[in-house]
Amino acid sequence: MAYKTDRRSVIGGVLLAGAGAAASSPAIAKGTGTAAAADWQPAMEAMDAWLDKPSARHRMLFDSTSIESGVDALGFANNFIHLNETAYNLTPEQLGVVVVLRHFSTPLAYNNSVWAKYGKGFVEKLGIKGELATRAATVNPVLATSARPQTPPGFEWFADDSLSKLADKGVRYAVCGLATQVLAGMLAGPGGNAKAVDAELRSNLVPGALIVPAGIVAVNRAQEHGYSFAYVA
Repeated sequence: MAYKTDRRSVIGGVLLAGAGAAASSPAIAKGTGTAAAADWQPAMEAMDAWLDKPSARHRMLFDSTSIESGVDALGFANNFIHLNETAYNLTPEQLGVVVVLRHFSTPLAYNNSVWAKYGKGFVEKLGIKGELATRAATVNPVLATSARPQTPPGFEWFADDSLSKLADKGVRYAVCGLATQVLAGMLAGPGGNAKAVDAELRSNLVPGALIVPAGIVAVNRAQEHGYSFAYVA
């Protein structure tokens, strides 16, 4: 298994290159001037239909790129749902909530069988620490258990932010297919069967998760489908 510095150079170079190119390339609309920009509408692709939820009065997307921000994104998603319930009397069914797990947060989308096999490697490569690291050695650390087991009195609902509990409330997890492919190559190692590992990862996702071509594509498509965007640093 590569050291953490190697992981950042390998995955970082591959996964961030596309994002950097996107950031440095201006969008070009057909025609000229503000009228052409105002007339432009995004195309609705069939494979993005999972983002449509007719019953949703409000749509929210939380984007994450590290284990820490992935865990925090779950907390914010939980806050969003809870406060809409208590302050607005809205049910989870009336909300569309997506958490994007891309770049270094992608492993959170894999179920316990993957973590039982590769968890120690994830702990080492992703720098997971503390109690989370102890659980991560054998199971997905936030699949069934909150990362915040200790909550202030009156805020016990903070602990409702596990992947499973949020999935039960309709939260969807957009899992980066590109990062999954890169991680598969790292886990397979030199001479290993990266395609087999990739297939293993894709077939062992947590409830509510689906593979998308790339997490950054899901970020784009969700906003085009009317989701508000929050990047969790």
